[in-house]
Amino acid sequence: MKERALSFYFGVFLISGMVMALQVMQSRIFSVTSWYHLSFLVISLAMFGLTLGALKIYRGSEEEFRKNYSVLARNHMVAFAFFIIIGLFAQLYIPLVSEDNWRTFIHLPIVAVATSAAYYHAGVVITAALTRSPYPIGRVYGIDLLGAGLGCLFVLFIMETIDSPSGIVFLSAIAFLGALTFPVPKDSPGRKFNFGGKSYDVKKLAVTMAFVVAGIGFLNIALPRPLIYPINLKTMTVTQKDIDYDAWNSISRVTVTNEYKDVSPFLWGPSPLLKTDEYKGKFKVDRRQLVIDGDASTPITYFDGDFSKHGYLEYDVTNIAYTTPGIEKSAIIGVGGGRDLMSARYFGVKEIYAMDVNPVQVRLLTTEPYFAKHTGLGELPGVKIFNQEARSWFRQNRIKFDTIQMSLIDTWAATGAGAFALSENGLYTVEAWTIFISNLSDHGLFTVSRWAMDTEHEFTRTLSVAMASLFGMGVEDPTKHIAIFHAGRISTIIVSRSPMTQEQIEAMRKTATDKQFDIVMLPGYAVPGGALGQISQAKSVKDINLVSDTLPMDVTPSTDMRPFFFNQARMSNPLEVMRMALTVESQYNVLYAGQAKALFNLFIIIGFSLLMVVFVIIMPLLKTVKDKGNLFIKAGTLYFVLIGLGFMLIEISFLQALGVFLGHPIYGLSIVLFSLILSAGVGSLISERVPLNGLGRQVVWSVLTCAYAVMISFNMTTLFDIYAEVDLLTRILVSVAMIFPAGILMGFAFPTGLTLTEKFDTRATAWFWGINGAAGILGSTVGIALNMAIGIDKTMILGGACYALLSLCFLGLNAAEKNKADLAR
Repeated sequence: MKERALSFYFGVFLISGMVMALQVMQSRIFSVTSWYHLSFLVISLAMFGLTLGALKIYRGSEEEFRKNYSVLARNHMVAFAFFIIIGLFAQLYIPLVSEDNWRTFIHLPIVAVATSAAYYHAGVVITAALTRSPYPIGRVYGIDLLGAGLGCLFVLFIMETIDSPSGIVFLSAIAFLGALTFPVPKDSPGRKFNFGGKSYDVKKLAVTMAFVVAGIGFLNIALPRPLIYPINLKTMTVTQKDIDYDAWNSISRVTVTNEYKDVSPFLWGPSPLLKTDEYKGKFKVDRRQLVIDGDASTPITYFDGDFSKHGYLEYDVTNIAYTTPGIEKSAIIGVGGGRDLMSARYFGVKEIYAMDVNPVQVRLLTTEPYFAKHTGLGELPGVKIFNQEARSWFRQNRIKFDTIQMSLIDTWAATGAGAFALSENGLYTVEAWTIFISNLSDHGLFTVSRWAMDTEHEFTRTLSVAMASLFGMGVEDPTKHIAIFHAGRISTIIVSRSPMTQEQIEAMRKTATDKQFDIVMLPGYAVPGGALGQISQAKSVKDINLVSDTLPMDVTPSTDMRPFFFNQARMSNPLEVMRMALTVESQYNVLYAGQAKALFNLFIIIGFSLLMVVFVIIMPLLKTVKDKGNLFIKAGTLYFVLIGLGFMLIEISFLQALGVFLGHPIYGLSIVLFSLILSAGVGSLISERVPLNGLGRQVVWSVLTCAYAVMISFNMTTLFDIYAEVDLLTRILVSVAMIFPAGILMGFAFPTGLTLTEKFDTRATAWFWGINGAAGILGSTVGIALNMAIGIDKTMILGGACYALLSLCFLGLNAAEKNKADLAR
């Protein structure tokens, strides 16, 4: 009996861990095949599937499920393993995004059903283990949480070791074998299943499938070119024949194309001179393209030490800051393929510090034998390359630089499609730019290049962030510190710590004139027009916000609490968002239309989630609450809606805030899931020993939970600033410390609600469980929308307010119970 119990506990541990690992790896793949903001779709799909699986148990025969709990768990574990593979192939081969928004309506349901099916079967297994097995629920629940928590951490190790598609394949193999941990009696008919008129042994099938699937996984890793990989990358189709190097980690997928021989060099913002007959064909290079997550592209140019072959670097507007005098020490944010590093050395910079959060890109330039030799940059004297997130690096190293360059941390295609519109980015906030500008020498220059077809309208937020940063540093007239130049599809803003010197101004003016760059803004020479001009005349951040209110787009400065730099479309006007998403009238509208597409996709996801919730969860469960007390149902329903919505608003707020603090969204996802699951589990277990069994305790708990959320929301930026200089591990520990008290407090909610409602009528449990899941599903997407519209801190306050409102629900539930008791007398 003890061995059977241990085997059962191990099975629960396995499936709980695999559910969380699967979510994180699916999120990573969604970031490659679709735009980053759609990766959060995984949370909704997982919650949807798990909720449906739980409802199967609650709506089924309790007696039958208790009798056959082990057979149920084993068979659904096998199905879980099978649908992991189905979900993977749906992710890899069904395009979720396209140029046509309406195609999303067709593809989204297919991908959603295929992906959530595995979670449905996992929901059956976990709920059966918790509620229908003969083992102590507290022990089973503790093992469930331990497995889930460790799964969130273990998946980071998996993703740093092998590619995510292979990782998911191995998860499936483990799940097939894991099904055998649920002991089934030898005489049980559940040991076999019938299909196509034949009977099959479940154990033999699981073992066979485990070895077949694992073999495919090992083959995929061992082959020079993988067999299982994403083909549909955003709106493109890319196969392995186009790729010479393919590497995955927890941050991204990095590929390098085959080499292009004797071709024109890749320039971001080329001078119009290069189109003239005099310059056509003058510069030729051998180069490759380094591609991040299927889209963000940067050149890897062959360099043999001879800079005379790379004179084209003088004709790119991104490099104009290097033409100013006195530059001896430079920093590069985002090393990429080494292009900015090469530019700095070409212009004679002696000391160059380059940093990148992605170890794959650093390795390509330094230790990967073929590519390091191909670029020849890592061995240049005076060049230092660091694998570290830029903000923390600058806070830890108080080195003063003559220039700090940050060029195009995305691509035109990504920007035009609104790829990052719903994604947080910690490099483009006022707090980040304040750090960068503070690390400049007295007359140092911070140069940032961005995509902009029409600088006067599409570069406004970039200018507003620069001006807000300078206002925060005590600068009264930022226009003396800012210059803007434009060429092709690129605008470059240059921000100085001190007012620009006449020598700097004249050097950039001369270069712009010689190379025919547009001078958009330059102290003493050019004042921009349009929206850019209105922003440039602001005397404070308040003035910038007032100007933004008069414009069709939101150009307020992005901050750590509202870090959505890439989105300027206003959520408050959904009809306008829809119009812009569906029509592109001119090139001028390309960027705005892309941002509108991203919001429109979010609206589609919210609408699709609502339909799933209404037709798949709520409507089938309505009959379970007929003839129940009106006050009881209203109070109970509101209670479970509020805890589902409140939990997700706080979770999504933590996810996006910590994505900035930790340097990448995947760290935010893993650490938040780990911390919240573990801490909420601890809270649930504590609730059994310290129950909220009186109205006084209940109200105190609800107010305390709200108060903690509000306190964190007011102090997050302060905490981020205090711990900005520490290493990643310490920042992770700080994040866990922030989350844990919130998780423990929120962990009281669900078991307390079930205890109160089951006292009144156990038949309504399925309804309340479904309502809670439905609120969580909607909360995951609504949370993103609220973060964008009002800010992360305010969204967290709303999440806390949901818990404060539970006091009203407690009043209703207690009153309903009292009425029932009075009637019983």
